[in-house]
Parts: sequence; structure tokens; C-alpha cells
Amino acid sequence: MTVCDLELPFNFYSKRALVVRFSDLELSSDVGILLARQAEKQVQVCQGLAECIEDWRDPNKITHSLLQLVSQRVYQLVGGYEDANDSNIFRHDPIFKIACDRLPITGQNLLASQPTITRLENHVSKREIATMRSRMVEAFIQRYQRAPEELILDIDAWDDPTHGTQQLSCFHGYYGQHMYFPVLINEASTGYPLVLQLRAGNSHSGKGVAGILRWLFWRLKRAWPDTRIILRGDAGFSLPEILQVCERSEVGYAFGFSRNSVLDRKIADLLERARLQCIRTQQKARLFDDVYYAAGTWDAPRRMVMKAEWLLKGSNPRFVVTNLEQEPQDLYDTFYVQRGCDSEHRIKELKLGIKADRLSCNTFVANQFRLLLSQAAYILMIAIRQAAAGTQLAKAQVERLRLLLIKGAAKVTVSTRRVLVELAAFCPFAKELGQITQGLTQSQSLLFE
Repeated sequence: MTVCDLELPFNFYSKRALVVRFSDLELSSDVGILLARQAEKQVQVCQGLAECIEDWRDPNKITHSLLQLVSQRVYQLVGGYEDANDSNIFRHDPIFKIACDRLPITGQNLLASQPTITRLENHVSKREIATMRSRMVEAFIQRYQRAPEELILDIDAWDDPTHGTQQLSCFHGYYGQHMYFPVLINEASTGYPLVLQLRAGNSHSGKGVAGILRWLFWRLKRAWPDTRIILRGDAGFSLPEILQVCERSEVGYAFGFSRNSVLDRKIADLLERARLQCIRTQQKARLFDDVYYAAGTWDAPRRMVMKAEWLLKGSNPRFVVTNLEQEPQDLYDTFYVQRGCDSEHRIKELKLGIKADRLSCNTFVANQFRLLLSQAAYILMIAIRQAAAGTQLAKAQVERLRLLLIKGAAKVTVSTRRVLVELAAFCPFAKELGQITQGLTQSQSLLFE
């Protein structure tokens, strides 16, 4: 790597000559990658993905193992470097070398370059993708010390605009753009992503979800037969086949439901009472009730929770189809709407924090593999956040964790006896770093109650 000898020409300082230039010392600006590496030792998510890939290369010509390639790509995502091109720079970085189990000697033991990373992304097959997806769910199950009494899952999809000729990049009429349409299933309380599935851009919100849920429920029920499982989602997932899968799997559900003329008639009286209350109090009025409703494509009536809300600017009715037995207002206010925090915030972290929407490979399978790499990076960040319990970073989002913990200067020195990593003396989060590192070294890290 060419050493940069550029001097930055600042001219504001008058006490003495101010010289600012790049150093040729072994320095890194991403010391917090070591936290991700320590988390990987416990959760082994990178190792799990690498073990699912069949090595196609000549054993006599291998420089970088599959585990190192997967780990390097995931650690770059943790650091905020989503492009494969970034590998050409960070293959020289001493902290990334340490994280990938290489001795950080200047000019030696280089990590993989962009062409090598790209070949990996484009070689993974559909069969290996399926194996990785199963591995992710198995890892989630193993994180529990004992079977949970209740497991709440959230499902949601998001639009991922595409700007090239990616395979199955299609125009979506609602979003008005060419895009992919990934779907995420995550555990509500921890945010752990169980399934992150890529879909064609012209898919309906619920397309292909029934098959995924059927397999996921089967696997969770096999591990925890007595656990109560509940699934939450918006109106895009209230399809007949999804409701049937939940009912046949004995899974509770609460899905938003789009209004229609029949439901408008059923809520009309409740909505009128809310309107009169709003006029009388000059404040928004909210009334709740439930009815049994059968759509034309359903084989039986189902419970429909109705929220009749009247604002000063007009009506705002909402419907939720469910098989749960909570009181209507309690189900809506304390359970259903919480998915906005538990699911949509996870998508925000994946898109803005991990850059999971950077799906620029030509083939669909390669982009699905990129999603799995993003899922792995997010799991490592969840482990770091869990280790921060009791600190001011316990609920920090991924972007803040990266800014305060991952981004930090370090000097690396290699001697015969040790590798010395020296951090800045003026580190405002030194105490938190120590506590998080201590937490990640314990065997109980990322175990769920």
C-alpha cells in the first residue's frame, strides 16, 4: 500500500508552526473491530456461514481461508465499509489483520483484495444459502439457556432501491421505483434477526412468506414444543395462506388489516360515537371494539379488533385481525403497535447502520449472500450492545455504537513476545470499553433469558 505523505495546510494556529500530516506508523482508526472479533469468538456467526460454503479452490493455491474471507467482509460491515472495494485499503490495516487472526506486520500477511472478496460473493450457491439460513435459526435457538415461555416475532419488509441491472430488480408500482423487497423476521425483545430473505422488486409484501413461516414454526416448535409463539405484522401479511399457516402451527398472530366496505359498515356506529366525543371535548377520541368477520377468501370467520379514532382533522379507523384473546384496546395499544419500535427500528439499523441495502451484485443469489453477511454483522453488534448492559450505551443504536466504540485510533506494535495495541489516552468511553470487553470475554455473552 502506498504511504500517504500529504500534509494538511491548516493556518488558523498562531502560537507555533502547526504541522499536520499522515504517519507511516502502524496505526488504525477502527480499534473497536476487536470488540466484534471478541463477540465472534462467542457467537461464531462468521464461522457458521463459512462452514456452509464448499471450497471450490485448489488447496495448494489457497492464501485466504473461507473463514477469513467471510470474517473480513463482516468486520468491514461492522466498521461501516459496505463496498467490496474497501478491501483494497483495509487488507493493510493492522486491526483488521488481528481480527482475522493474522500477525499485523507491515507489508506482510495482507488480507484479501476486492477481486477475491467478489469471487466469494458470486460463487455461493442457492443450496448453500439455504444451509446458512438454517444455521442462523439454529444459532438463535442455542442462545437460549432454557426454553422461553413466550416468543414474540415481528415480520416486516422494506424497499431497497436498485440503480443497475441486478437480477430480479423489478419496478414496484406502490413505491414507484426499481427495487428489491427484502423481508425480515426478528425476535421482538432482543432484535435478533432470525430470517432475512431477499425477494424480487415486484413482490407483494406477503409473497413467499407462508413457506418461510411454515419451516420456521416447525423448527422452533421442534426445539421448544411448549413455547407460545406469537407473530406480529402489518396489513401486507394478513393473507389467507399466512393466517392458515399460523393457525395450523398453533401460533398466535396479530396483523393489520386493510379497510373495506364491509368493515366500514361494522365500524360506522363506533366511529360516529368517536366523532361526537371529539366534537364535545375538542380532543381526539379513541374507541375500541371487536367483531367476527369473514373475508370472501377465508374458510371461517376471524376476530377483528377495531379502533375508531376521530381526530380534529377527520377519521382514522384501524383494523387488526387476530386469534389472541386480549381486550381490544389492550391488544392494540400495548401489543400490536409496539411492533413499530421492535421491527421498524431493526430495519432502520440494518439499512443505516449496517448498510444492508447495498445490494449491487449482478446476480440475485450473490445479493442474498450479502444480506446474510449483513445479518451476521448485525448479530455481532447486538452482542456488543448486550455486553454494554448497565452503561449509557445499553440501548444505543448501531450508528452510535460504531461512532463511540468502533471508531477509535490505535497504534499497533509487534514484538517477539506480543502484539501491543495502544489506544488514545483521552478516550471518553474508556470505562464502557473495559466493561464491554469484560462482558464479551465471558461465556454467557449473548445468551437470552
